Amino acid sequence: MSVGSAPGFPFAVEAFSCAKAGNRREEYEDAWAIRAGTPERIARFAVADGATESSFSALWAALLVETWVRRDGVGDRFLARLGPARRLWRRKTVHRRLPWYAAEKASRGAFAAFLGILLDPTSRHWRAVAIGDCNLFQLAGLGPGLRLVKAFPLRRSEEFGSSPFLVGSVERADDDPGRHVRLAEGLLPPDATLLLASDALSAWLLRRDEEGRPAWEAVSALGVADAPEFEALVAAARDDGARNDDMTLVRVTSLAD
Repeated sequence: MSVGSAPGFPFAVEAFSCAKAGNRREEYEDAWAIRAGTPERIARFAVADGATESSFSALWAALLVETWVRRDGVGDRFLARLGPARRLWRRKTVHRRLPWYAAEKASRGAFAAFLGILLDPTSRHWRAVAIGDCNLFQLAGLGPGLRLVKAFPLRRSEEFGSSPFLVGSVERADDDPGRHVRLAEGLLPPDATLLLASDALSAWLLRRDEEGRPAWEAVSALGVADAPEFEALVAAARDDGARNDDMTLVRVTSLAD
C-alpha cells in the first residue's frame, strides 16, 4: 500500500506484506508502521518480526512498531519507553482462557526483532535503531542498475538463521536489551531508495547480491507496485530458496524534483 505524505515531502513511502505460504492472512506475525512526514516533520518507519515460537508475538510486533511511530526517542530512549506497550500486551493476553501449558508459555512473554528509522525531509538525514535481524538497505539509483550502498545491521546472508536477541514483552531484571541495540545513520540522496525488510526477505536479497545476480530492481518501484506483484515476488523468492516465512517490505523512494 502507498502512504500519502503532505505536499513537499520529498519521498514516496509504500509498504507490502505477505504471510507464510499455507497460512491465512490473520496468521501473519510481522508488523509495520509509518508516520508519514511533512516538509517540516521527521518521518518515522518501523518493521518488526514476531517470533513464532513465542505467544501472541503478532500483537507484540504490532505494539512495537506503533510505539516507534507514535513516540519520540531512539536507541536506549526508545527501549526505556516500552512500559505502556508491555502493559497493553499483558492486558490483552492475561485474561484469555488457555490450557495450562499455553498459559505457562505466555507467561514468558512474546519476542520480536525490530528496526526503526527516522528520516528528516530537510537534511535527508536518516537514523536507524535495530535489535535482531530485520534489515535496512540503502540503494543507489532509481531506475535500472540499482546497487547496494549499505546494509544494516546484518551485511552477509550467512549472518541470518542464528538466534538473535529479540525485544521481549515481559521486562526482566537480568535482561539488558541495550547491549544488543545497533545504531546507524546516513544521508538519502535524491537518487536513492531505502528498504526496510523482515529477515527472510533480507537474507534472500543479500544472497542474490552476493551471487552476482542482484534482485534490487525486483523490490524497487520497477518491480513491485501493488500487493499482487509483491506476492508474486515472494513466491519467486521462495522458489529460489528463500525461507518460507512472513515477509514485509517498507520502501522509501526519493521523488524527482
